[in-house]
Order: sequence, then C-alpha cells, then structure tokens
Amino acid sequence: MSGLGMSQARRVRVNDVTLAVQISGCGSPIVLVHGSLDDHRSWQRVIPYLTGEHQVVSYDRRGHGESTCPPGQGTIGQDCDDLAELLRALDLEAPLVVGHSYGASMALLLGAHHPELTGGLVIHEPPLFMLLHADKTTRHLAELASEHIRQAAILISQGAVEQGVRYFVDHAAFGSGTWDMLFTPEIRQTCIAHADTWLDQSRDPDRLSVRPELLFGYPHRIVVSHGDSGPIAYALITDILAATIPTAHRHIIKGAGHAPHLSHPQEFADLVRHSAQQVSLQRPPS
Repeated sequence: MSGLGMSQARRVRVNDVTLAVQISGCGSPIVLVHGSLDDHRSWQRVIPYLTGEHQVVSYDRRGHGESTCPPGQGTIGQDCDDLAELLRALDLEAPLVVGHSYGASMALLLGAHHPELTGGLVIHEPPLFMLLHADKTTRHLAELASEHIRQAAILISQGAVEQGVRYFVDHAAFGSGTWDMLFTPEIRQTCIAHADTWLDQSRDPDRLSVRPELLFGYPHRIVVSHGDSGPIAYALITDILAATIPTAHRHIIKGAGHAPHLSHPQEFADLVRHSAQQVSLQRPPS
C-alpha cells in the first residue's frame, strides 16, 4: 500500500461552477466520482492503494464540499457536463472513470454522451431503480425505494435534517445500520452538511433515468460492480446493466454493500487497478 504522497489541490472553472479538485500520484489517470451526500474525501481509504501506479483525480461535485453551486434546480445532466469539462480542462488521456452510486449514474451518462473522453468505466451500484419497474416481480423494490426517498425528503424539508439524512442512508441507499456502524462522525457531518444539495437532487426528474440503451455504442469496457451484503435492488440493477450493455462485465465484491470504498477499500482498489490495466492495454503505443 502506497501513501498519498504529494497531493495537489486545484480550483477548476467549468460551466457555471468552480470545482475543488485533488490530484495525487502519477501514471495512467483514474478519475473518482463520489455519490450523494459525499465529497472527494469519501475516497480517502481507496486512493493510497492507487497512487503508486496512477494519477488519481478526485473532486467535489457542484454543491458539495468546497465546490460552488449556482441557485436553481440542478440536474444530473449538469453534473455530467461538469465532469466532461473537467476531463477536458485537465487534459487527461483516456482516463478510467470510477463512480459510486449517483456518481456511477453520472459515469454512465458521461460514457453515453462523451465516450471519447474516457478509456473505460467502473460503476458501483448506480441507483437506477427505474430499471426495476419493467418486471412485475421487482417493481415493488423500485416503489419501495421511491417511497423511502420521498420520506427522507419530507423529513429534511420539515427541518428534521439529521433524521432525514439518516433515514435516507439506512433505508433508501446503504442499508440498515450503516449510519451507526460504518459511517464515522466525520462522514455523518459531511452527509448532514449536504442535505440541501441532496434535496435539490431528489427533485431532479432525470436523476434516475439513465437508460442502458444509451451505452449500446460505448466502445470501452464497463465494469458494473455490486456487493453481496447490501440491498438486493442493486444486485438486480447490476444484472440488468451487465446483460444489456454489450461492453459491460459484472463483478461482485464479497462481503461488501453499497460502500465498498469505505468497508472494503483494498478489494475495491484491486478492482479499480485491474480495470485501469485493461484500459492501458487498449491504449495505442506512444
């Protein structure tokens, strides 16, 4: 395991926001995209396993951490555009883009709309619950997830911010007991601080509508991972994505749930490293 080594903090202006960016290590590039309620620090347990061989870029999405956010309803399309412009601004050559949860949905959308900016994708448990609506045997899971999100939004809107965020974490996103047993006090405070941004995100009608067919023409390898100890809905979503996207490959992280970067950082880093090696093999010789 390598240490973080030299880490460079940058501010990068893209579209109508300024993004806080961290760059560590050297070598072939890997870009990490955090999920809901997080910021770039959510990757701290994974990055030290990657920086010995790779240049690792993490950043705060708009409205998170030290990045800015203009007023008005935000959309997943804006987040995707921010990521695309960030990759262009940093002039990265075919990076592996790794996304967790909402960040995984963003990575898929990036691959669909800007395949030329990436060399491959690793996506862990994107919350594409709409995919479960098509089958009557799984529709109840999609409806349950939607109801949990609605209840969390009501609590936050009524001022019960910590209660609402905790409800979302334990019931809608990660699984029962995550708030107390996996999240540190620092992570909990980060989640609470981003409650307003999450509430805005929950009102975006397009946030869960990334469709697998958008990736039918994606030319690079996509690794779709899920844990075997988390909510069953994510495993079913992973199955659908792996079965319908031509370049997608399913990977199970044993013992992990929705947050392997927190609970199983070395195992998740191993998956990312292996995927980055596949990207390197596909690059033309310089």
